Amino acid sequence: MKKGFTIVELLVVIGILGMLMAISIAVMSRGTESALNVKCETNLRNLASACQSYGMSSGHYPLAGSVEKVSLDTSHGIRNIRKVYSELPGWLSWYSAGKYRSHPTSHSAEMGWWTSAYEQDHRVREYCYTNGALFKYISSNRDIFKCPVHVNKFKETPPAWSYVMNSYFGWDDSQGERAKDSSYHGREYGKLSRADRRLLFAEIPFMGYECDANTSSSSGRENDCTLQYKEKDGGEVIGFNHKSGKRDKFALVVFADSHTERIQWPRQGLPENNLRELTQWLCEGKDVSYRGKRYEEVK
Repeated sequence: MKKGFTIVELLVVIGILGMLMAISIAVMSRGTESALNVKCETNLRNLASACQSYGMSSGHYPLAGSVEKVSLDTSHGIRNIRKVYSELPGWLSWYSAGKYRSHPTSHSAEMGWWTSAYEQDHRVREYCYTNGALFKYISSNRDIFKCPVHVNKFKETPPAWSYVMNSYFGWDDSQGERAKDSSYHGREYGKLSRADRRLLFAEIPFMGYECDANTSSSSGRENDCTLQYKEKDGGEVIGFNHKSGKRDKFALVVFADSHTERIQWPRQGLPENNLRELTQWLCEGKDVSYRGKRYEEVK
């Protein structure tokens, strides 16, 4: 006569099956995270390659943010000279479509501009990257602008892009400041110091934050495209948005020579001032190492 399984045996079998399922889910989860991380890293390389193509074509790097150009309109006679404003787009553009056509005044006076990754108006999102300097150099592939880890944080209306460009290459000129290299063009291509250490693109910080229009790496919702690391309040920071385990996370960045790096987040975290220092060192093209509890500049 055949005997069935005892209750103890069934519990053992169920326990083993549960353990196997947990292991399988964990492995699949790690595999998915790894694939998303690789996709983001590929996006950063593609953006850097687009910058290289732009640089070879124009002789300078694209601007990190749009700048305003001013010219004089003398078509109505010498007594009726007026200033005419236009935009030189950065890697992403202001949303300023039509603003310059009928208004010969500065866009900052009109307050008709912004560049926000979290803007829900489809027209704004479309204009910001289709009018940007890099759009034609990425074969009009909008997915290159988006980190899948970032996009997956949103149930509705994902961000239009996930990356910010180092303001060293020229920044948003909206408050009357000229581009940082004192010209209306980005840094001269082919003559960049420490291209292997000069940060080109990083990510908007979003891990550990509520993702809404107020959580950008920039100082306000009007500028989500430029990493302004030298601000009066201490500057902005790169985003450590990727996980490599339960507790470990890291930042993905790409440098001006197009190579990417994964910058590890220490288990005990970083002091806020050290995170800002790290961001500034990377933007300025300095060597950095992790020593003990913080990152330090290598001199």
